Order: sequence, then structure tokens, then C-alpha cells
Amino acid sequence: METKSARIPEFRYLALGAVAAFLYGSTVFSLFFAMPLQTSWSRGGYRAFFVSLSVALAGTAGWLFWQYRGLPFGDLGGFLLMLSLPAGLAGAMALANAGFLARLPLVYRVMAGSLVIVAISLPSIYSLFASPDVQAYLLQGIEEMTRTMDSVGGEGYAGAVLRSSLEPEAMLQAARRVIADGFAAVLFGATFLAHWLGTRAAGADAPGSRKVPALSSFSVPGQLIWAFLGSWSAVLSLRLPYLAGLRSAPFLEALAWNAALTVSLCFAVQGLGILRHLLERIAPTGPLRWTGILLVVLLLFNLKTGAWTAGTLTVLGATETWIPYRTSKGVQT
Repeated sequence: METKSARIPEFRYLALGAVAAFLYGSTVFSLFFAMPLQTSWSRGGYRAFFVSLSVALAGTAGWLFWQYRGLPFGDLGGFLLMLSLPAGLAGAMALANAGFLARLPLVYRVMAGSLVIVAISLPSIYSLFASPDVQAYLLQGIEEMTRTMDSVGGEGYAGAVLRSSLEPEAMLQAARRVIADGFAAVLFGATFLAHWLGTRAAGADAPGSRKVPALSSFSVPGQLIWAFLGSWSAVLSLRLPYLAGLRSAPFLEALAWNAALTVSLCFAVQGLGILRHLLERIAPTGPLRWTGILLVVLLLFNLKTGAWTAGTLTVLGATETWIPYRTSKGVQT
């Protein structure tokens, strides 16, 4: 007979749900919302996942209600729209763990999950940006920021150039463009990282965990090289004057950029795996292996070197399709 204590959800899953709500409430780490949920799934399966998810969504809903009350998007509709992002992240994690997708490589499962987030949250983002009240609120914030930056520029030519480049309407349009071109790619990266770290955090003995290989043996399915080449070709083609003048060009460009950045992220992780493999060959033991990876990560988050480092890792990972950098081909995940 099942005891009462056995029917009570384990405290750890409730705690992991609270951690997820805290991460989303921190704003800075909001995209890591699904990582504790993945740990729950890996440790206790879908039942533990839903226990953590219920706590996470309840805590997130309470925080959103308190934080955004009185703002233009603080009504019930805006509240539900903002709740769609954490709900989408949870849905993506559930799909990435779904049994009917278990035969697919991890990259494909996460891509499928990312489509769920985009389908759920993209209309919310569009609605928020289309709202006149929200636009007025955002413009007010941009104007306050530009006044602060304007005071730094001072008088003279430098100040005039700075003022001319800080037109609030133009900055709002630029923000829209950046979000459109990288929205799906960012959510894919967040889902991939949450799945990877959440599974690793559950431990090798986790009964419900899926095998996630070491970074040094990670590689993506070889067929993705065609998506990599095709998406970047589309990005470059849409820069041509004739194609750029099409009415649907902004939509097509956003689609191409999201596809290119998503696939490039996959190959960048593979490039990081190649680097890790080479470091293990050079220094089988000792701190050099992690020191080298840490240095690369620091370069990625540096404004001056980040783009070059990411590009180098991406090219390194993509060219392994033809050049065997590792003596044994990495496990496709």
C-alpha cells in the first residue's frame, strides 16, 4: 500500500520550480527558466516536470502581476502575453523530451521545441510592439535614455553627431528589426543550453535523464551543413537591390537570419567541442583544459572579440564536415 509520504511530491522538485521562477524574475537570467525544469524531468520524469512547472508558473505569474501592474501592458491581456514566454520555454522543453521524438538527434528535438516557443510567444511580442500604449511607453524610455546620452556628448560637432543618431523612432524601429532577425535563434540557444545544462545537472545516475555526451565528443548531424550554406546564401541574396525592394523582403530576411543564426549556433558548439578535444589531447589532466575553454567563453562575451570568436568557432565546426579534426567522429546528439 502506498504511504502518504510517497504520494507527496518530493521537495526537490518543488524547489526546482521555485528556482525556475526566480530565474525568470531576475530578468537577466530569464532565458534559463527551463533549465531547472529539465533537471526535474531528468531526475523524475514527466510527473516531476509538471510538479516543478506548476510551482514555476505560479511564482512567475505572481511576479509578473506585481511587477507590471499599472503599466500599459499590465492588464489581463498583457499579463497573459508576458506569461506566454515562460510557458513557451516549458513547452519547448517538454517537446524536446517527448518520447515520440526520442530517435531524433538532440539538435533536431530542440529545434522542434523552439518552434513551439516561437509559435506561442511571437504573436505576443508582435502584439506588444503594435500596441500604441506600449509604443508610447517604450518611446518615453528611449527618450529618457537619449537625453542622458545627449548630455554626455556635449556641444560641438561630436555632440551634434550623437544627437542626430539617437532619434527615438529610429531606435525603436532598429530594436524591432533586431528582435525579428534573431528572435527564434535566441530562443533556440536558450532551449539548447537549458536542456544540456539541466540534464548534466541532474547527474549521470538520473533515472529519467537522456544521454548527453561530453562537450569534446559533440557533433551535429552532417545534413545541417546544407542548411548552414543555404541560410547564409539567402541572407546574402536578400541584400541584393532587386530582392531587397520586394514587399515581403523584411519577412524573408528575418526568416533567413533566424535560420542562419540557429544553424551557426549548432556548429559553434561543435567548434567548441573540437577545441575541447584538442585541449584534452594536449593536456589529458590539469587545469589547462578548462582554462582554455574559459578563455574562449570570455572572448565570446567581449564586445570587441565576441563576433570574431563566434565566427571562428562556427567555421571550425562547419569545416569538420570535410576535415577530420578529431581522430574519432563525435557522437551525434
